Amino acid sequence: MVQKSVQNKHSYILLRGNTFYFRYAYPLHLRVLCPWLPSEVKRSLHTDSLTDAVAMVNAKLPVIKLLRMCNDRSKVGDLCALLCDFSAQFSEWVGKKFDAIYPSVEVIEKNKPETPKLSQVWSDFVSWKQWTYRRTTENQRVFDNLMYFLGDVPVCSITKADLKKALSSIAGLPIRNKSPYKHMTLDEIVGSDIPEYHLLSSKSVKEHLKVAQGLFNAYLVRELNVLNRSPTEGLRWEACDNRYACLTDFQVKSVLGAARSKPKWFWWFMMIAVYSGARRSEIASLVAADFKLCNDTRRYYFVIHKGKTKAARRMVPVHEELLKAGLLDWLGGVKGLLFPIANQNLNRVTDNFNSLLEEQTNDLGERIVFHSTRHTFITKARSQGASTPQVQQVVGHEKTGSGVTDRYTHSFQMKEIINVVDCVKYV
Repeated sequence: MVQKSVQNKHSYILLRGNTFYFRYAYPLHLRVLCPWLPSEVKRSLHTDSLTDAVAMVNAKLPVIKLLRMCNDRSKVGDLCALLCDFSAQFSEWVGKKFDAIYPSVEVIEKNKPETPKLSQVWSDFVSWKQWTYRRTTENQRVFDNLMYFLGDVPVCSITKADLKKALSSIAGLPIRNKSPYKHMTLDEIVGSDIPEYHLLSSKSVKEHLKVAQGLFNAYLVRELNVLNRSPTEGLRWEACDNRYACLTDFQVKSVLGAARSKPKWFWWFMMIAVYSGARRSEIASLVAADFKLCNDTRRYYFVIHKGKTKAARRMVPVHEELLKAGLLDWLGGVKGLLFPIANQNLNRVTDNFNSLLEEQTNDLGERIVFHSTRHTFITKARSQGASTPQVQQVVGHEKTGSGVTDRYTHSFQMKEIINVVDCVKYV
């Protein structure tokens, strides 16, 4: 956008488009005295009238004069605040002495205009940004999350601590475009048990911070002068890779050994997980009748009936290690759900698993969680030469990677996927 200085005695006025701005370069001695000062300050005067702009800037001339003479570091901050604040009644202090130019806190509060609420500011901000429809929709959901945890409060009352707490709460929300969350309200979601692999990525949380920075810093501070300082200043949210770790053979055996000290149902839960790669929710929904004998291969398998995709509904061969451990005998003594406790509260699985290993990350910084058992099974099967489509069928992934051929590839027979399970060994 074209910017030009207005050629008159008021060299502090800048024309940008059709709007006049106040611009002032701080004296060098002040920047040496206060290194935190920027080289210049620029504020919109929100007018296309040169007469109004001149009147507003004239009210700042005494402050500018005092800044030129000021050598007291403790006074600089107050003077800079006065310089940037165009909402006060300048006639009360123009021409007065240095000490008289500082209004009391009581006067400031009395003359302070009413600060708009968060929802009102957001509506104006959206109009100001003129995003595309898609971008507006995406950012509206981000804002809804922020306002849920911040509240529809005056923007001047929002602090850095408030935003940091809101971001921490947002990090506990799920990805909203997946079932069942896309049909749930925030009230219904907050406080629910959300699987870790459904949570927003740290990158998504950082996007919330970016939207907040645009709203508070770019709009409320620099454009509107509603705030002197943004609550996002100095606030950081590091985006990290949420990749789950793959367990070593030693860790798998340690996990299974430590699970022996837990309730029996949990040990069987872990055994099925490490020898099938099934998801936590899939194992929790199993019943004894889901385990069947294949007539062609004479191998046992279990059926997963529900899942987030069509591929999730599948047959999984039972690993020989499960049979050696006495799975069939255990099944014979169970009626209904195999894991009613886990089915009712999946976090019971997570809590038990988290107590099995001391380390929470591996040497690469990847997180060790229950879902790591699935990563481990898949990695182990592929490392032993099992084909990708066969592995995808066993673990419930959509078959991809072969172009149009994927449309013609149906489910493999049991005898063709047994090798995927059999090749997984923890030695």
